[in-house]
Amino acid sequence: MNNKTLEFIQERLEYEFDEPKLLRQAFTRKSYSEEHNGAYNNEVLEFYGDKALEFIVMKKLSEYFGETTQNGKYVSQKTEGQLTEIKKKLVCKKMLAHRIDVLDFADCLLMGKGDEAQNAQDQESVKEDLFEAIVGAVAIDCGWDAETLEEVVDRMIDIEYYLENGFQDDENYVDLIQTWCQKKYRTLPYFLYAERGIANTNDLINAGLTTFGFQPICVEKGDGQFACEMTLGDFEFPFCGYGESKKEARKNVCRRAFEYLNEKNEWILPIDEVGEPDIDRAINQLQELYQKGYIGEPWYDFAETYDDNGNPVWRCECHVSGLDTYWRGNYSSKKNGKKAVAYDMLCDILNWEEDDEA
Repeated sequence: MNNKTLEFIQERLEYEFDEPKLLRQAFTRKSYSEEHNGAYNNEVLEFYGDKALEFIVMKKLSEYFGETTQNGKYVSQKTEGQLTEIKKKLVCKKMLAHRIDVLDFADCLLMGKGDEAQNAQDQESVKEDLFEAIVGAVAIDCGWDAETLEEVVDRMIDIEYYLENGFQDDENYVDLIQTWCQKKYRTLPYFLYAERGIANTNDLINAGLTTFGFQPICVEKGDGQFACEMTLGDFEFPFCGYGESKKEARKNVCRRAFEYLNEKNEWILPIDEVGEPDIDRAINQLQELYQKGYIGEPWYDFAETYDDNGNPVWRCECHVSGLDTYWRGNYSSKKNGKKAVAYDMLCDILNWEEDDEA
């Protein structure tokens, strides 16, 4: 695990470790440590994280649903049984695995060959273990400071969101998909609704919803008063979801799109890897995209000429292997010209409009 990955994780957690090795340990599976003669893995951190997580969740429940009266007694809006069910939903395997997906941490795991062969990072139990190990690592690193732990756990789960909105957490997917679409296409997704129950692709087409030719892999069969089709920029096919209301149908279609993009490793975009185009870093940003496999190798062509006054003029071109398009221009220096054409190429690849950078 390199320093950039550690920085990415800490940025998502909004917590900087005093001992970064603890964070690395939280992401180390036992299978990896056994293959690398290491004694350190995340199993014990999972144990501590489980207890720390339960403590923070109970603290949040007591504050959200209860209060201490003037005569010193504690009054709760929920019964013991109701609180138990809410706590279970907040810390269950499905929830913790889902939140690891939202944080995009699973692919950062250090695993042995056996785990890699079985794609262990996709298993809910493995994601649950990772979530708890991260909390455990934070607990130890901060000396079990309750305030710090609460802040990190809140960022990882967004507890109050679920307490306020219930556990139909698909609403989060709408925000996730809208953010993804804006990053990739500089626009929001387009939704189209039909007020009828639709159970198969042919019915969908007959209802006039599909205009791009639906691929069955993206159809989630189901009945509901409403069907919702969503298109994402110039994505090759639309997605469909169903529900008893337009809102529910929209939630379902966004969830399906998220699952598909995550499954196909399209959730992380090039702009997430290198950041917004920066003319001073554009050459390195292009090189980083190449090293990560997003684009072919960048290369440059230069020619020196002179203007009518005898001043040197550099004709600079930026190419990317596999792309027909290239960028060129005339500049007073080779160095500035290379940065400028690299920046133009980067904006083109990332679909970034220069007017938006201001």
